[in-house]
Amino acid sequence: MRDIYQNFRDSYSVRAGVVGFLILILLIPLAMVMDVVNDRRNTSQQARHEIMRSWGQPQSFAGPVLVLPYRLVSVSQYGERLESTGAVRLLPRSLDVDVELEPDMLHRGIYDIPVYTARLTIDGTFAPPDVIGLGIDSATIEWERAFVALGVTDAKAIRNTPVFDANGSSTRFESGGQQIAYLPPQIMAEVGAYADVDARDIPLPFTIELDVSGTDSLQFMPMGDSTRIAMRSSWASPSFIGAHLPEERDVTDDGFTASWRISNLGRTLPSRWILDSPQILNTGLNYFGVSLYLPVDLYHTAERAAKYGVLFIGLTFVCYFLFEVIAGLRLHPLQYLLVGFANTLFYLLLLSFAEHVGFGWAYLLSAIASAGLITGYSVSILGERSRALLMFAVLALLYALLYLTLKAESYAMLAGSIVLWAALGLIMYLTRGIDWYRRVDQGAD
Repeated sequence: MRDIYQNFRDSYSVRAGVVGFLILILLIPLAMVMDVVNDRRNTSQQARHEIMRSWGQPQSFAGPVLVLPYRLVSVSQYGERLESTGAVRLLPRSLDVDVELEPDMLHRGIYDIPVYTARLTIDGTFAPPDVIGLGIDSATIEWERAFVALGVTDAKAIRNTPVFDANGSSTRFESGGQQIAYLPPQIMAEVGAYADVDARDIPLPFTIELDVSGTDSLQFMPMGDSTRIAMRSSWASPSFIGAHLPEERDVTDDGFTASWRISNLGRTLPSRWILDSPQILNTGLNYFGVSLYLPVDLYHTAERAAKYGVLFIGLTFVCYFLFEVIAGLRLHPLQYLLVGFANTLFYLLLLSFAEHVGFGWAYLLSAIASAGLITGYSVSILGERSRALLMFAVLALLYALLYLTLKAESYAMLAGSIVLWAALGLIMYLTRGIDWYRRVDQGAD
């Protein structure tokens, strides 16, 4: 029985199976590291939401929209007087928005959150109101109650008191709630110009100026028959998002400028309507704008790095196993586990350092710490300093390849596949002449 156990323990095939089993065991601490990454990401999101509550949400603008209330009176067949109310919604003929975006970075604990203050100058023109074909008569419109609604995601983040300037008259915006369904909450301003009968048949040019703060992104809805957005900022890494990309853009280390020009064919809204319905106000895919992109999302990058952990551990174990086979060493499974734990600790160190010193320096410090720990341990278990230095060279190469793979985000899968293919080819070449049925003590002879 003892001979059977001895043969089983000393078989190359069995020892290779044990190494493979240890790799599977080490998937548990790797999964725990992934959980830590996700937990830290959630903590970062909580800090972001706290900043949003006090500074401002990601802002989206929709409007302005001219709203003309009307009242219809009719008599039923029984002689009863029936009365109904509604409102005509009219979009601008032209809309020009000039945006000066001033970015900043707020700190909540160890977390950095990009925020901004945007100075908007909105110029446009409403065409003379036309209700033909809408089923109402212009005589039923209550012109003195006409108002303009401007949709803003987070109106409490508006820093100034915006004013609607039209035809020489000015009206302050006030909280308006949800005057137009399915659009962001609106602020509203009365349009006193339409109280004058002569003003109803001529275009109504207007100007709105407002300062608003927000977090992460700023987007617009193309509400004009012709919409133009011009934006400039000192943020050097913008991400243009939404249904429309800029017609012109210029991104440098000093910031960016971008401009959009969109016709009424680039939106789902008609130029005028009465009833608010999801079919008419299907606006979700029409927003566009810019996001303050952070070039390095350390949690996303740390998660991607951890996904290569099993490859790191596997290749490191293969190197130690080759020392067993080629140099006739005898390593204990516990020694494999300790080396595997040292490899796993790299990802935890990477995340911990990255939150304080940035990803680049964190990667260098973690790689040196992990490789140094394994190399120092290898001096003892491999018996010769040259073998330990060889392991250090292997680890340094692996860490360098992983770093290049993480940086080459567009080619990460291709780079990882090539590295794995090359490693497998090298292992196959080095083990091509090994008799796996041979016992360990026979290989040492």
